[in-house]
Amino acid sequence: MISSLANQFLSRAVLASIRLWLFRFLPWLVLAIFLLFTYQLWKNAQRETERALQSEFDFLVLDASRRVEQQMQAYEQLLRGVQGLFVASLSVSRSEFLAYVNVLNLTKNYPGIQGVGFSLIVPPGQKVAHIATIRKELQSHSTYTIKPEGWRTLYTSIIYLEPFSDRNLLAFGYDMYSEPVRRAAMEQARDSGKAHISGKVRLVQETHKDGQAGFLMYRPVYKNGVPLVTDIERRANIIGWVYAPFRMDDLMNSIFERDTSNLDIEI
Repeated sequence: MISSLANQFLSRAVLASIRLWLFRFLPWLVLAIFLLFTYQLWKNAQRETERALQSEFDFLVLDASRRVEQQMQAYEQLLRGVQGLFVASLSVSRSEFLAYVNVLNLTKNYPGIQGVGFSLIVPPGQKVAHIATIRKELQSHSTYTIKPEGWRTLYTSIIYLEPFSDRNLLAFGYDMYSEPVRRAAMEQARDSGKAHISGKVRLVQETHKDGQAGFLMYRPVYKNGVPLVTDIERRANIIGWVYAPFRMDDLMNSIFERDTSNLDIEI
């Protein structure tokens, strides 16, 4: 009997203790459950936000890539047309080249391009006669020469470059083949018969005041009516390159001038 009463007393004491514990800590338990639930909701919202931001970022990157690619394809088609001018003619005079480029209206239709030019291959044995011919043709450029000076096994010279004014005058007569980065792209274009872009260079048009990184795009020009199936045939019959120089900041600004996405792009 005494043992039974003791057990009842202990049971009541335990229940009272549990009730007291619940009374004291239940609010904290409820708060903890509420905070855990709130945290889970916040994590879900954060994941959704991150997914939305990633989706937006992916779209912006894809759009930027597409715009750059489309712009460069337009420039490649431009050079293909200039190449066609040489293919369709026995020779292209300075006035014909100027007339063709004027019709293109570079400023309006091809923003970001520095110009369109033609670089002629000049064998060492023809260098003196070549310089004399250009000086006679352009008496206002009586000091014309192939730059840089010095003997080389092969010379090239920028003889046409439109617009033929301002910065572009600094490139007149420049031997791009003498510079390794340009030469690599010129040789790739020569051997493939396709357009090739150079690596990063400093254009000869640049001044110290506002210099920008630059690059060039080349398409080869071959003799007309000759076989051009193999690399050997293309190397033997090339006469020069049509090309376009680009200042990187100007080019990117022309592509993204109305962009408000705050997307930083590094090429």
